[in-house]
Amino acid sequence: MTEPAIANVTIKHPLGLHLRKSKDVVQVANRYHADITAQNMSRESPTVDAKSILQLMQLQARQGHVVRLAATGTDAQAAIAALEALFENRVYDLPDSQ
Repeated sequence: MTEPAIANVTIKHPLGLHLRKSKDVVQVANRYHADITAQNMSRESPTVDAKSILQLMQLQARQGHVVRLAATGTDAQAAIAALEALFENRVYDLPDSQ
């Protein structure tokens, strides 16, 4: 069994982890076989499935909140690295254009 992969990411987007951004997280997470969870550490929220848009929205993650991403499985490290890259991507930090 592989070691779990864990990363804490800070929400930088002014609108927080809103619907469109949650969709992006789910799309990346679903590329991997790993079980991936998320928890809003700033609110001490319950852990949710990072492959579910509805569950991610329940985190109510706002700008400045810290979200812990955790993955278990054979590709856990790759999954967390990809999700970290998504959160660190400067395009992700810009407000959505309408």
